[in-house]
Amino acid sequence: MQESAIKVLESKDSDAEIRESSISRIAVEGYDTSLRREDVDGALREHFASCGNIIHVHVPIDESSGTLCRYALIYVNEEDEEKALSLDGSDMGGRILKIQSYAFHQNHLENFFDPMKEDKAYRIQHTILVTCDDISLRIDVIKTELEKYFSAIGSLVYRDVTESGAIKTLADVYVRGQEGVEKALESSGPSVGGLNFVVTEVVPLPKITPKTGYIHPHNFTIMARKQIENQKKTETTAGNQQKKKSKTTERNQKKKNKKKEKKSKTREAYQMKKKSETREGNQKMKGVEISF
Repeated sequence: MQESAIKVLESKDSDAEIRESSISRIAVEGYDTSLRREDVDGALREHFASCGNIIHVHVPIDESSGTLCRYALIYVNEEDEEKALSLDGSDMGGRILKIQSYAFHQNHLENFFDPMKEDKAYRIQHTILVTCDDISLRIDVIKTELEKYFSAIGSLVYRDVTESGAIKTLADVYVRGQEGVEKALESSGPSVGGLNFVVTEVVPLPKITPKTGYIHPHNFTIMARKQIENQKKTETTAGNQQKKKSKTTERNQKKKNKKKEKKSKTREAYQMKKKSETREGNQKMKGVEISF
């Protein structure tokens, strides 16, 4: 049973390229781009809350300037897309929103998003919550399939019992950056091997609030980047200090060895001189005649 199930997972299907995601993507514009990223994120979640489950909200930002993109992306279940689109022309904080469907295969807004893409060196880890209806497979098999299917950097898979008593397989899947999130959301739904992997939520990143003062729209992405740079700087400083300490120790050891060597040579020369003088003295004493 287990071996046959694994063989099914390894099989390929010609429908893979035409399979559609169970998640819909919509583009929103009209919000205040001078606000902080987390404030816009929160406002959009609240504004679209009546449409159903908000799986993910992405507000692109220019990391160098902190300027928000004029378009944000909201991801909902496909059955909730119509409700979300019905909010086109609605007011959010005194501004009129323009909302349009933006399917995963569409790219006419990429000229707005491309300049806002994350630097690959500073891609943040995101946690994606996934459900799998198939409980006939072992957890380790599902874990392997999940990580391969979502190109994940890791996952945590576990069983859960619902209120009705049914057993479900749940997973926390870890991916890097918005690019990883986008691919995972697009892949939500039945897999080629037959497993039904459904993304239920992308866990929002924790807000990083400054201790004092006001940060104009710099967000956790930029702050995380600074943290990484500071960490690298600290590691470099520590490495330099270690090298400096090592060189100093080596130099001191050499000086110590030279001093010891010089002292040894001095002692040896002194002993040779003393021995030579003693020998000469003895020879003189032998050559003296004693008379009365």
